[in-house]
Amino acid sequence: MAFNFSEVSDGGVEDTPMVYNYKDPASFFASMLMIVNGIFGLVCNTFIVYIFIKERKERTAFNVICMVRAIVNFYVLTTNHLALFVPMTLLGKPIVSKALETWAICMSNSLYMANEYLTVVIALNRFISLFFPLYYAKLCGMKPTIGILLVMYLYRIGAVTKETINYTAINCYVRYYVEFLSWSPDFDPQCQSNSGIMTFMAVTFGIVSLLNAATFLKIFKFYKNQKQEDRESRKKIKKNVYLFIQTVMQDSLYLIDISFTFYFFFFYENRFWTFFCGTFVWQSLHSLDGFIMIMFNERLSFLKKQLFQPLASKVSFVRVSQAPSRTHSQTG
Repeated sequence: MAFNFSEVSDGGVEDTPMVYNYKDPASFFASMLMIVNGIFGLVCNTFIVYIFIKERKERTAFNVICMVRAIVNFYVLTTNHLALFVPMTLLGKPIVSKALETWAICMSNSLYMANEYLTVVIALNRFISLFFPLYYAKLCGMKPTIGILLVMYLYRIGAVTKETINYTAINCYVRYYVEFLSWSPDFDPQCQSNSGIMTFMAVTFGIVSLLNAATFLKIFKFYKNQKQEDRESRKKIKKNVYLFIQTVMQDSLYLIDISFTFYFFFFYENRFWTFFCGTFVWQSLHSLDGFIMIMFNERLSFLKKQLFQPLASKVSFVRVSQAPSRTHSQTG
């Protein structure tokens, strides 16, 4: 997510005489993509929060995690992409001070990392639900879940606050560059620090993979011996299957982010490519995260009905009307 733009450009920022603003086709198109993608993400994540608040039956520990993710997604999409990156791209210049811009980007990035902590919490939630159902309420109930979430997010907010104060104190900043349509921290030697981000990513991915693998084996064993389970057990297992699929899909977003940040980004030395890898993919993760939660939300099942029932009705109508249509001349 952080890029050294000196590696993808033949010259520095000052070497480019072109003015990048709404008159530049790439800047304009990038802005429109961010606006459409951002609005889509805001709508999806707002639905998740609204359903949680409106429906009492939806207030489960798992849905608390989803709601918090949705709130963070909404915050990042609003403060970073729609309120900061889009205006800067259209105007071709900063709209706030370097310090404020740094605070906005660092806070959003830190909350995004907290969301990645949640991948472990969610995977553990599914694991305990399947392997230790008798202890699920005690270990993964509402109160323990809320406690874990508070600790995680307060830690991330406190950590990024301390880091940003120290960072800006030595005149180091994290900024969005309209020349590259992406953001990057300073790469001066004094601004470099070992954040351990790669170690964190590797450990997180490893833990989540192990938990998901164990969960998948449990599900596979259930389907293999499905006849031995009673009806209530089958119902619970099937519900866990849906939640497991949701978890895997959300985890895959994390893998996509890592791939574009540390691998695909270096494929091309192109301005729009840096936008796609550094800005659009990051924004899309928060939008798609909300969309995935909508797809698996029981209270939003009306979406499935709207999508599939008209087709089913149409097929049913054709089948019923075939016989009368052949005798229409006799009854007319």
